[in-house]
Amino acid sequence: MDYSRLLNRAWTIVWAHKFLILLGVLAALGSGGGGNNVRWQAGDGNGGDVPTFNFGEGTLGGVSMWLLILLIGLIFAILLVLWVVATVARGSLIAAVDTIERSSENNSESNRERGGQVTFMTAWSAGWQKVWPLIGIALLPAIPVLVLLISGVITIGTVAGFATLTGINLDFPLRSGIGFLLVALACIAAPFALVLILLRNFAERACMLENLGVFPAYRRGWEVLTHNLGPAIILFLIQIALSILLGIGLIGPGIVMVLCFLLWPLLLLIGGTVEAYFSALWTLAWREWTVEDGQTPLTTRVAGV
Repeated sequence: MDYSRLLNRAWTIVWAHKFLILLGVLAALGSGGGGNNVRWQAGDGNGGDVPTFNFGEGTLGGVSMWLLILLIGLIFAILLVLWVVATVARGSLIAAVDTIERSSENNSESNRERGGQVTFMTAWSAGWQKVWPLIGIALLPAIPVLVLLISGVITIGTVAGFATLTGINLDFPLRSGIGFLLVALACIAAPFALVLILLRNFAERACMLENLGVFPAYRRGWEVLTHNLGPAIILFLIQIALSILLGIGLIGPGIVMVLCFLLWPLLLLIGGTVEAYFSALWTLAWREWTVEDGQTPLTTRVAGV
């Protein structure tokens, strides 16, 4: 595999078709790394009291539980919409890059007349047509996390129910034994989630480019990954190296953009460009590992192309 050619071609495609950056922004908005930086703050940093649940009064830190439930529900709904948009956007990026690359390889007048031109809407339409398989593919890595959350909710609900039935005003900090239980469950669920997240990248391409359902896409993704494990690891390491270099280079400008809300659109554009570039990189690699070797014909195309 010519990694230099792959890196240059991915950038050429993204720069020449800037609607891919917009798709990258949508993909990054719903799947950004904010969750990786979330941590529980068990104190106020100055030796202050630890936030507590007061089940007897139906409050959390003095705030009505009903209000908290409403806010949590609203936040969850917004995050759910963003997650679906990000999922469709990832599929749209895959379909668009594949079609752009295929068109460039068959750049004849008759082909252009039959095919048309790839646009944001045609790419989005291709992703939307696969929304349910894409959602299923994206949900599988979340199953271990969902099991963890459900276990935590059941545990907390059991404690809350016991406190209500017995009339005990039960206050417990986030550093309680329940917190340790959730950490233990997370340690069990994390390895399974990590493997599925790594496979999702391949399964999404199997879904979009080979018209496969959820489980067949994961099987196909596993097949392609294991048959090209060496190049895939090298490409993954290259992505990590590029991300680190980009992160170092943007430390100063990034701080300025975060502090100045007028520059937030620029921050989104940078994130969208990075997302679109790496998506194009893996799609081109997938093509080289499968299509160009004649292993599997493509059956899914961008609408109208």
